[in-house]
Amino acid sequence: MSEEDALKGKIEDSVIERYKAIRDSKPTRKGEFLGVERDKFYVAISEEEVYELSPLAYYIWALCDGEHTVKDIAVDISNNANIPYHEVIEPLLIVLEQMVKAGLVGY
Repeated sequence: MSEEDALKGKIEDSVIERYKAIRDSKPTRKGEFLGVERDKFYVAISEEEVYELSPLAYYIWALCDGEHTVKDIAVDISNNANIPYHEVIEPLLIVLEQMVKAGLVGY
């Protein structure tokens, strides 16, 4: 059984297609980690552009080291948070898409 077959019925086909398109990509984080304050993580793209990340978004950003694939990141989150793999995919895609738009992650 393929990975797509295992995911069918658990998540929407459009999510599966988006995931298939990038799952083997190795995203690379951009910016500089500035620090953490009260569960908010701060990453700067430039002096004028600083982003406040949630703990999950920061965790994903930190795993975007150019060596982990998107699938590796999904498996890591699933294992460490004890959440079924199929439940991790859509939120992961949303966070990655937002970080790409913000310039915090590239492929």
